[in-house]
Amino acid sequence: MNSLVKIFNILILTLALNLTLFPQGYICAVGGGSEDYNNWSDAPYGWIVEKSDNGKIIILGADASVTTWLPTYFISLGADTAYNKTISSKTIADLPETYDEIISAKAVFIRGGDQWDYIRLWKGTKTDSAIQYVFNNGGVIAGTSAGAAVLGDVDFSGQSGSAYSDDALLNPFYSRMKFESNFLNFIPNVLFDTHFTERGRQGRLIAMLYNQHFNASKDLIGAGIDDRTAICISPDGIGEVMGSGAVSIFYKDDFTEYSDYTSGKYTIEKLRCHTLTKGWKYDFINNQIAFIPASAKDVDINSPWFYSQTDITLTGSNNISAQLNNLGVFLNEVNSTKVLLITHPGFSSSASIITDYLSSNSFIYDVLNITTGNLNDASEAVKLNEATCFIFAGDSLNVLSYLNQPVGLVNAAFYNQTAMNIPIFFFGNAGKIAGNFYIGNTDTDMYASYRGKMTINEGLFIFADLIFQPLLYDNSDFYENRTSSVLWGLMRKRRRIGIYLNENDRLNIKSSSFENSISGTVLIPYMIVDARETDKVDSSTYRASGSIGPRQIVAMNNLRISLTNYSNINYLLETGKFDYLTNVENENVSQLTPFEFKLNQNYPNPFNPSTTIRWRQSKPEKITIKLFDILGNEIETLVDDYYESGSHSKFYTMNSKLSSGIYFYRLSTKDFSETKSMVFLK
Repeated sequence: MNSLVKIFNILILTLALNLTLFPQGYICAVGGGSEDYNNWSDAPYGWIVEKSDNGKIIILGADASVTTWLPTYFISLGADTAYNKTISSKTIADLPETYDEIISAKAVFIRGGDQWDYIRLWKGTKTDSAIQYVFNNGGVIAGTSAGAAVLGDVDFSGQSGSAYSDDALLNPFYSRMKFESNFLNFIPNVLFDTHFTERGRQGRLIAMLYNQHFNASKDLIGAGIDDRTAICISPDGIGEVMGSGAVSIFYKDDFTEYSDYTSGKYTIEKLRCHTLTKGWKYDFINNQIAFIPASAKDVDINSPWFYSQTDITLTGSNNISAQLNNLGVFLNEVNSTKVLLITHPGFSSSASIITDYLSSNSFIYDVLNITTGNLNDASEAVKLNEATCFIFAGDSLNVLSYLNQPVGLVNAAFYNQTAMNIPIFFFGNAGKIAGNFYIGNTDTDMYASYRGKMTINEGLFIFADLIFQPLLYDNSDFYENRTSSVLWGLMRKRRRIGIYLNENDRLNIKSSSFENSISGTVLIPYMIVDARETDKVDSSTYRASGSIGPRQIVAMNNLRISLTNYSNINYLLETGKFDYLTNVENENVSQLTPFEFKLNQNYPNPFNPSTTIRWRQSKPEKITIKLFDILGNEIETLVDDYYESGSHSKFYTMNSKLSSGIYFYRLSTKDFSETKSMVFLK
């Protein structure tokens, strides 16, 4: 008898747990944007109609200025009845007849507007209870924009107005970061944000999660929903993405670290992120991707890394005058015996600000104006060969990228100097060409990303795995382009490191045998998107009116987001972690690691047809050296053998069938790798 009682109690407990874990109704959270017939909205709004058994849909709002368009649209999708209802005061919200009317619906749709109106007018009233009743009895609760923002367990309340990403990242606890945790509470442990990429809200959602970790002891799942995009969640907690864009999922897991917010500074390390497009599904109960559609492509996470070939400095804006202080810091930290400004015709007015600064501070300098006509000019190549550091400035990234051409004395001299670790300073957008690829048309057409008009262009292959985007919060017209550019570039070209930078901030990328790292002197935390664990990618297929290609929004699983505004900690590229989470107490603490391997520059370089590669190792180890072309394609294995400690070399003759140009050779062991460039000139 006792055993039967125990079994009965276990069954009751299990049922209770299931009722706690699994919602009874359906949720559809829409990221905002205009609905239209035979367009993106048909799928999620049709889902609402289907899950409500084609019954009555009541569309709620606090503003009376509405049209009949949305009710008519729901009816066209099969709803039996659909109409607007305005609840603009607590008095109306608390009427018994309001309650009776709402509970007669099979679905409740909350319009866009101001979520604070919904919270302050409806919370704790019969309207609140009625919406809960519909949900608890298997109905559908949906909302768009502000209406979606109140569907989570915790809501950004908007009580003090909207919060902007740059302000929220600067101070995750500033006055507008206010939350509501006792209204509706449909999806456990989830906070929804809307108009996500369009309004550049990635930063603010990350800041919200950080805020709630410390202020409410909650580690929430943040779900950022793009405009014209929805996530439709069934009673089992599985949500399917529908529409034109992505739903971005962020959460703290066992590998994520938060530092305290101290004197305006903090660090977030390895925040987990998944971005999901149409057809992807997410399990909000078990906090994992539930389904990946066949449209997704595999990514080889074991492909070779390409770290920066030399030390580079990136800056966050195109304001040259405002960046002169950063330039001064750079010139004082490097060998600035002979400075070379690399620019292009048509930029002379802005370039003169730089040359005036160099002259007034007694720097010896020269100027190289790149054109198609001087790439084989011996006198211009001399400027490169004599320089001890480079400065890149210009508004035509295409012209600056002429240096990546496979032939020419100027091109060969540039890559030879880069191979000799000549440091480089980039002003603003010019830094985008430091990668193998950069994203163009981010700053001229505000709808470029939405209409498939951003471009992928070849950069200088200095840090081949990098996609860089400065000016992130410079102009709200370009938030969508600049926010989406990094992820789109990482996905399309299978790169691993994306960086966002702002305003007059400065970022240093160090290249050495001991450590490849990123650090910054910034006000707003710089943000690193690390895609080394991403093994599935996908993208939107939605084409808007006036587009030339699909919306440039992507799906990527297993991303890691790290950010900090501490100046003297380093993001270590080999490990994907910071060396410290806060300021190093003693900045003189040595971070040197014992010498084990050292890859030297090949000699001669440029070469034709033979060159010698030398390296040193302090312990016996199997050594592999592989050759790659400028696109990262493996050409051949040069060394694959076991070597004792000491100095070694490999004499190599280039295959005569290969064309002149830039190549890369990579030394690898079980625990170490280093890459250098070489120039083959026939």
